[in-house]
Amino acid sequence: MDTTLRVALAGGGTGGHIIPALAIAEELQRSSSEQSVFKAVDVLFFGSDYGMETKLIPEAGFTLETLPIRGLSRSLTMAGLKQNLLLPGRMIASIIKANRALRAFNPHITVGTGGYASAVPVRQSLRNNIPVVLQEQNSYPGLVTRLFAAKAQQVFLTYEDAKKHLKGADTLMTGNPIRHLGKTANQADAAHFFGLNPELPTLFILGGSQGARALNRHFVKKASLYLEKLGMQILWQTGKADLEYCQKHVGSNSKIKLLAFIKDMDKAYSLADLMVCRAGAMTLTEINHFGLPAILIPLPTAAANHQEFNARSQEKAGAARVLLEPELAEGAFLPLITEIFTNQDRIIEMAKASAAIRRPNATQDICDSIIRIAGSCV
Repeated sequence: MDTTLRVALAGGGTGGHIIPALAIAEELQRSSSEQSVFKAVDVLFFGSDYGMETKLIPEAGFTLETLPIRGLSRSLTMAGLKQNLLLPGRMIASIIKANRALRAFNPHITVGTGGYASAVPVRQSLRNNIPVVLQEQNSYPGLVTRLFAAKAQQVFLTYEDAKKHLKGADTLMTGNPIRHLGKTANQADAAHFFGLNPELPTLFILGGSQGARALNRHFVKKASLYLEKLGMQILWQTGKADLEYCQKHVGSNSKIKLLAFIKDMDKAYSLADLMVCRAGAMTLTEINHFGLPAILIPLPTAAANHQEFNARSQEKAGAARVLLEPELAEGAFLPLITEIFTNQDRIIEMAKASAAIRRPNATQDICDSIIRIAGSCV
């Protein structure tokens, strides 16, 4: 019997789809044990030829089969129209390339983690009678998950709310897999690491690795007011593109630490008393991992408004409060953060609710199911 488990992983475009796929691949390699019919694991990734996966997956040591696929552009610019005109040809080329790679690799199972880059490999796997499982990060499932959920062997969910959008699918609540997140650090040590005061409460403004321009534009105008009113300090990841702008407008203030990108996120999360951030799947998984309360400001242009769905699920659980971008502009932030920051019991309750959402065994549970389903199909 073939004792090497061959897994095709399909996903890409953004870190929210790639990071879970990498976490699954790495855990699968650790999970081959005497209890499994498989003694080793071989992984092949499928992704777009221009997304973040072209860097992240080879860096992690995995083989990547790139496809010339692009997403449908919603832009009415010439570049957007050109992208859409080229889409049928790219789709055909991607199907041919995916079929060839699937035949050569002959996977026992294909795992789709979403994004347009996963659509062709998932579709072609189903057409070639290769078992498929899907991993969904968001409260409102992505298009690929909605299209193929009913034909998948199982769909792994991060939010219970996603189930109502996937009629006829075999779903399993697992949580969202993450990689390489450290443990909570000493808060005073974390404050010293960032050059901040260990005696002051800390607001952590996080716009994602690229920052969030609307958040940055708001806080450069209002940060001094918030500091004055609430007696706090701010740790602020601006993103590389906005660092100089923020430095120019904020000036020198010992209660504000501006950074383009924070590598030591375990220290940043450990220092934070309250988050202000978007509602992308990976960010929310991380703040739940550290049990942090949050004010969530969903990205209004996110596909199918999925960030607001994520944020509302967090709010329903009591872990966060949701503030839409127009409300931020209308001055709703100060009353909201005052309500939270001046009520220690409320912060504690939100932190407990955030920690209660986390699922530390998500990656292992997903991999156990993948091994079980693949083994049953051998």
